[in-house]
Amino acid sequence: MNQSLDQTKSPVAEVKYHNGTLIIKELKAIGLSKIFPWIVWDDRSKYFRCHAYKYRELIHFLYLNKFDYTDSTPNYNKLQLSIKTNFTPFEYQTEALKFWHPSKRGIVILPTGTGKSYLGAMMIQKMQRSALIIAPTIDLINQWQTTLIEWFDCPIGLLGGGSYEIFDLTVSTYDSARIHAHHLGNRFGMMIFDECHHLPSPAYAEMARSYIAPFRLGLTATLNEEDDKRILLHELLGNVVYNKEIQQLSGEFLAPYKVESIEVELTEKEREQYEYHRSIYLTFRDQAPGQYSQSTTWEKFVMYCYRTAEGRKALQSFAIQKQIAIAAQKKLEALADILIKHNHERILIFTNDNKTAYIISSLFLLPLITHETKAKERKQILKNFRSGTWPFLVSSRVLNEGVDVPEANIAVVVSGTSTVKEHVQRLGRILRKKEGKKATLYELITIDTGEIYTSRKRREHGAYENI
Repeated sequence: MNQSLDQTKSPVAEVKYHNGTLIIKELKAIGLSKIFPWIVWDDRSKYFRCHAYKYRELIHFLYLNKFDYTDSTPNYNKLQLSIKTNFTPFEYQTEALKFWHPSKRGIVILPTGTGKSYLGAMMIQKMQRSALIIAPTIDLINQWQTTLIEWFDCPIGLLGGGSYEIFDLTVSTYDSARIHAHHLGNRFGMMIFDECHHLPSPAYAEMARSYIAPFRLGLTATLNEEDDKRILLHELLGNVVYNKEIQQLSGEFLAPYKVESIEVELTEKEREQYEYHRSIYLTFRDQAPGQYSQSTTWEKFVMYCYRTAEGRKALQSFAIQKQIAIAAQKKLEALADILIKHNHERILIFTNDNKTAYIISSLFLLPLITHETKAKERKQILKNFRSGTWPFLVSSRVLNEGVDVPEANIAVVVSGTSTVKEHVQRLGRILRKKEGKKATLYELITIDTGEIYTSRKRREHGAYENI
């Protein structure tokens, strides 16, 4: 494809795609590598190269400066998509599109249950380019495929979970998009990264760099709190262009909700065991050299512990005292009370680990989903939950995101991490709007344990103000 402004001039550069990179052949000395430090010399091919995601910036520079150049990079299509479903966007969806469109890049932050996939479809229809939609789980890519089939009268490709179908509109898992990046990197003009907070991991970030897609949208309910990860997201996707929090949409667009914290105590026997193991852990930690003490990173401390039998014992004691707190007997009694109180409602029960999830499933004879659950069984369990055949469902972290269960209106957090992201995701699972629906999230906390700090940290979000 020739992009030259004056066909009588000889081109100063040739740009083409190769295995996740751009090859740039300077036919005249214009010093692109001095202008852009990310353009580097490849001694093997004897050409300049850069990551594929720099395509937009490079071509924009050549065009604005009226350089004559040839560009054989894009292999994506301009489309003529029309919406076949009757859809009236909410005001916030229209606003998000309005704020994203000027730069055609950026991140939109919206709570779970607010129709982020519909927003993505709106933007695909607006841009009319081949699009790759990337999501972290099989459940999510199946949901995206269903949405796009409802919206557009064209084949929808699927990449992941044993499927390899590539069309102008294709949905993929992050892992599959990474595996196939080198030969699909110039196939799409638009990319949508659902749950884009996953993107800053090294492998996924490198995947995003391997696609030329000039138009990019990131969707998430919560962004990573670490500054370096935010900077990387902005580099790969653009800035945050629109942000609505749960409390801003509750009532009108999301189900009204309340959060109740239930504090429980350890039994006398549990307290004795808890203090015994905590003492072993703290004694070792406090005697560790400065570079491995509590002020260091957890990873460094763990590595130090594994060097000696005493250190390994301290780590084991840490795990035991933590398990005592998160699966305390009185927590299970409180959970039983909640199940009785809401016995005609749909309840999601969240734990931080599989062991506690199995304990609850076995004790109350409840269906269970963990990362070990096979896809076919998982699909059947979710189907029975949605229909009401099984009104209660236990899960560890796998239902934090990527599962649409609008019927659920009660969530019980038996245990979890201290991250705001996880807690907001769990709250979001029960907030999808439904006629007459009122949502409640119960948080079970064992007092006088590390769970007090964990609870306080994960509630540092506007959704928990005035609650």
